[in-house]
Amino acid sequence: MFSKQFAAILRRIINVVQAILKMGNSESESVEAAGVYTFKPFCYEKVAFSGDSTKVPHPRSGHRIGADSANLYCFGGYNPLILPEEYHYEDDSYIDSYPLFQELWRFNLASREWTKFNNSATLPKELVSNAVFLHRNILMVYGGTGSPFGTTCSNQLYICNTKETSSPMVEVKTSGQLPLPRYGQAIVYHNDHLYVIGGTTGFTYTCDIHRLNLKTLVWETVHLCNGTDENEPPGRYRHEVGFDGRKIYILAGGTASNVYGFRHVPAFDIEKRQWTKEKTIPALKFGVPKARRCHGAAQIEHDNQIEVFITGGIGGDTIFQDLWRLNLKTFQWTYFETCWLPRPTYFHAVSVTPEGRLYVFGGIYTLDEEVKRSNVIYSAWVCIPNLSELCWQAVLHYSPDISTHTSDHLINSGLPRHFVQRLGDKVSSDRNL
Repeated sequence: MFSKQFAAILRRIINVVQAILKMGNSESESVEAAGVYTFKPFCYEKVAFSGDSTKVPHPRSGHRIGADSANLYCFGGYNPLILPEEYHYEDDSYIDSYPLFQELWRFNLASREWTKFNNSATLPKELVSNAVFLHRNILMVYGGTGSPFGTTCSNQLYICNTKETSSPMVEVKTSGQLPLPRYGQAIVYHNDHLYVIGGTTGFTYTCDIHRLNLKTLVWETVHLCNGTDENEPPGRYRHEVGFDGRKIYILAGGTASNVYGFRHVPAFDIEKRQWTKEKTIPALKFGVPKARRCHGAAQIEHDNQIEVFITGGIGGDTIFQDLWRLNLKTFQWTYFETCWLPRPTYFHAVSVTPEGRLYVFGGIYTLDEEVKRSNVIYSAWVCIPNLSELCWQAVLHYSPDISTHTSDHLINSGLPRHFVQRLGDKVSSDRNL
């Protein structure tokens, strides 16, 4: 009975999604009002959490996230406004790390449930302004600082297998020309090498570039900025980067007193080991993003284009909530007039799924001139995914309790196996995938 009903729902979803793609805005709004799934690109939506409301991350800033097709992973963070007695975790990870969060969380994008990893004791003590990269099922965490900021910094790489929530986070033993311990760096993964760019000790700032060979675990100095090249960018931290397979593009960032802009983007050619500057093309009527640091960025590749999305951040006394896109082939900026974060935010964390859904989690905002931190997730589609992905999103819309069904039921009902796998251990019992 269940299988027949679910198959009917699937047929209805496909028809609805195909109809939605042909609709204009007014028709789409009326469909949404009727409770029908609508696909809305370039529009932030608040992601509702499911499950036990006490088992979610506390509001935080300075954390980092990574996302794949199934999950979002959140590492670290900071919040001095939470009192120790307000913690409600099952372990005592907060005792030694307060006001930092020595913890790793997983958020399943289909079931919308948070799960805390049982590995807090193995996490590093440097828990804010790290550089984080998710490669398949391996989460890499590099650098960062503890509290008070700058008094302890890291130049260590840690890795964790995200398949199991009990997997320890392991320090990778490396040799060679290690970078100085810093925080606020950016990283790029390419051809079994991890490139580390910039950062601060809390007192000095750099745009030096080092790389770690992940096969030999040997560090190499790629380029030291010594001021002799006019194209070398000033030192900075909390910048973001784009990468097109050959050049690393430095996107804003700053120091304690300065912020850098986006009109001319510093670019480092990893083959020639040379700096150049790329002049960007302003968006019609809107120009280029204002200079900032502590913003979020995520990169996607589709339709033979490489695009970086910039959102939020702070520049001087201004906190931003805007969304911009930079095409790394044409260097054209695009400004999204109707896609703003609900409130100006900085020190938040941003990632994008392979399908093109941007996620923003946490960060600092102000309310009635009072500084606050968030534990809310907002998401926005920043490209048009394929039809099967749209159908999956519609399935989740019409079946909010989908994770209560067994994998056999879902597969026998017609759901493709790779979508059912996205539910992970949220699917009941017989999960012979």
